[in-house]
Amino acid sequence: GFYTVRHFVEGESMPKSGDLNIREWRERWLAKQPMDGATPLEVAADLRRHAEVAKRTVAELRPKQGTNKELRLTLGDVEAFACLGFYYAAKIEGACELALFDANSKAAHQAAAIKHLEAALGHWRDYAAAYTKQYQQPLLYNRVGIVDIPKLAAKAAADIEIARIWKPGSIGKVPA
Repeated sequence: GFYTVRHFVEGESMPKSGDLNIREWRERWLAKQPMDGATPLEVAADLRRHAEVAKRTVAELRPKQGTNKELRLTLGDVEAFACLGFYYAAKIEGACELALFDANSKAAHQAAAIKHLEAALGHWRDYAAAYTKQYQQPLLYNRVGIVDIPKLAAKAAADIEIARIWKPGSIGKVPA
């Protein structure tokens, strides 16, 4: 399924990954405590950096593909994944801002969350465009069933509305 921005705020990190989840990061950030692991914002920055490298590499290699279908398709996949990296970076940043708004009710955090989620929607649309150059839509995936990447833009857009109507204090602290 599609994970909303609320799922991101409330979600857990992969066990033993060394990554703080958003609620753990928020508690440490607000308490001015040291971070004991990679923060969500560091993860987002890494995703963005890798996406930028992938996008640049695709741009450098495209002129060299000629009629090589295999290279064209591989570069298309790399381009699509770069878009997805930008999407997840912006969504994580939006979720972090929303978590801060949840804790302190400062409108600036809500506005920043909305801005990041609007950027995420743009990146999702870029992903859908790159993806549909490669694959017919919708597709049947063994584990999840029929998936239509362009139609999922509506779910990415719904994240913006989630941030707009968010009520501070909706999320509890990290369980001890």
